Amino acid sequence: MSDHVIGTLNDLRSSCLGSEEGFGKATKGVHSSPLRDRFMGVARQRAEFADELAGHIRKLGGEPSESGHQSALQQPGWYELERGIHRREDNALLAEAERGEENTLRHYDHAVTLELPPPVRTMVERQRLAVQETLLNLRVVEELRR
Repeated sequence: MSDHVIGTLNDLRSSCLGSEEGFGKATKGVHSSPLRDRFMGVARQRAEFADELAGHIRKLGGEPSESGHQSALQQPGWYELERGIHRREDNALLAEAERGEENTLRHYDHAVTLELPPPVRTMVERQRLAVQETLLNLRVVEELRR
């Protein structure tokens, strides 16, 4: 079970690193200061999640992954953001961030269906809720900006 758990946690870590990278890049293209601050906050949170996951991976005897899935920017949403980051309006960047975050949530949704040790499950569920909350907040911001 340990190898399976380590693999799952490394998948989540890669997703978080990818999300951190994607939101970090989005901050460079967004024009709205409040939206830039929001993106920077999410990037920091994903970095913290990745570090927390790495700690659990090490406790289980594994080696934490060091990069996002094929670089975060190959994930749906983040790839499109990178291609046109400086030509995009804030609403377009917001939509791409949503798509990237939907992908991150899918990884967490899969992880919570698996058998995980109680302390790991608690952490994964907490992080999943934060990712879900971020996605919902992004959708609200997008609706308000329309």
